[in-house]
Amino acid sequence: MKISQSEFRKLTVEKRYTLLKKEGDYVGARSHGVHRIHLFAICGFYAEVWIVISLNQVHWIEIQENQSVLAEYASQIDVRKELDL
Repeated sequence: MKISQSEFRKLTVEKRYTLLKKEGDYVGARSHGVHRIHLFAICGFYAEVWIVISLNQVHWIEIQENQSVLAEYASQIDVRKELDL
């Protein structure tokens, strides 16, 4: 499925979550306050799923374009494993 950023933003949180789980590629996770944040790559952009840790409930899902935030996930990527080296 191909979806643009503007189309993604028009979806409900539930539909965004379903799309990311079905079509997205999981990149990694980070913590911020009471949230555990999971990053997915989909259709040429990145989206974060913010989950309230104590409730294990999705709080929101947004496109992430901030390069410094995206860089936080870089340490979790094992290039050798991804390239089968």
